Amino acid sequence: MGLDLLIQNKTLLVTTPLLISGVFASYYICSLRKKISSLQDKIEKEKQAKNLEIKKCEEQRLGRTRAERELRRVINSLKDGNNTNNNSTERPPDYPPIGFLESCFRERNGTPRQGLIVTKGKAMLKLKTTVNPSYSLEGLDQYSHCWLIFVFHENTNTLRSIRTDRPSTGVKAKVAPPKLDGVKVGLFSTRTPHRPNPIGLSVAKIDKVVGDTIYLSGIDLIDGTPILDVKPYSVHDSVDDVLNPEWVIKPVVPPLDNVIILDEAKQQLKALVPKMKFYDNYDDIEQCIKEILTEDIRSVRKRRSDKQRDANKDNKDQDDQEEEDQTEKGPEKHRFCIDILNVRFTVVDQVATVFEVAEDQVLTGEQENIYLLSPIYKNNTSEENSGESTPKK
Repeated sequence: MGLDLLIQNKTLLVTTPLLISGVFASYYICSLRKKISSLQDKIEKEKQAKNLEIKKCEEQRLGRTRAERELRRVINSLKDGNNTNNNSTERPPDYPPIGFLESCFRERNGTPRQGLIVTKGKAMLKLKTTVNPSYSLEGLDQYSHCWLIFVFHENTNTLRSIRTDRPSTGVKAKVAPPKLDGVKVGLFSTRTPHRPNPIGLSVAKIDKVVGDTIYLSGIDLIDGTPILDVKPYSVHDSVDDVLNPEWVIKPVVPPLDNVIILDEAKQQLKALVPKMKFYDNYDDIEQCIKEILTEDIRSVRKRRSDKQRDANKDNKDQDDQEEEDQTEKGPEKHRFCIDILNVRFTVVDQVATVFEVAEDQVLTGEQENIYLLSPIYKNNTSEENSGESTPKK
């Protein structure tokens, strides 16, 4: 009896620690699983929140674009109704557009600031006038370039011209050119779109002329731009002894050093080429994206924000940098649209990196063009559409 009791006590002494260890191990494993599950849920929620935030930003961007266009449509309509005698100098020009440009650039952001800078920026102009287009364009294909006279139809200061509480033309005497990094000069010493009369002049390369349509490249105009006139670029338009300010020759804001398109973005781009309107091969659109980004399309605020981030990164030691990498989301992400593409990129140390190329939502129907003709031209337009007028050579 005593021997059996002794054996039992020894067995308890051996098994009890094992049982206790097993209980602790089970508890630890359960706690670890709960923590992992909690972290996974947290990560999933953060991913969903991030995707929701991106979706909201895209919706807000589209909403702002539509609201601006609708606002301009209403403003033009009010001007048409209140100025039937055509006496106002504040309304859009009383010259009917000869056509509306179809451009690969659908937004102000990303559109080149000067013509011919982005050689692969493409557009087409189909003439819509009572003058026979096929006759009026005859001989234009013998020129290499042409001048486009147009209307800055998407100026953001349109609303100020009709406010009764603070009436203003919305035009300032001094502006800050992008290449001067915030320094202001007189508006007439720049090519700002915000002018007393929002009329622009741009040079473009003529690729070909087919029927009533001019195919152009080196364009710097957005889709839907009203074109008032087309003039051939002559050898006499070139001046030998040209003087320009120093900031035009050597801008305060230099071009970026390099543009890198990540492999994943290249694959996305190649998959979208067959759907594109203005590009039928990968090389042209890749070159166009690089030419656009090389010119540094960031605003002054975003450029300074990225520069400050780069400076902070250089001033941190390795330990601080590792801690920062775990907490910060990385460099600020920028975007621009071209054709059907939404191109997303970052800029670090004067190098742009394209990390994503996605198909963007394209405005269609009445949202495409918002410029409204004066009522005095509506008869001409209706006659043209009905075919009652005879085109003249």
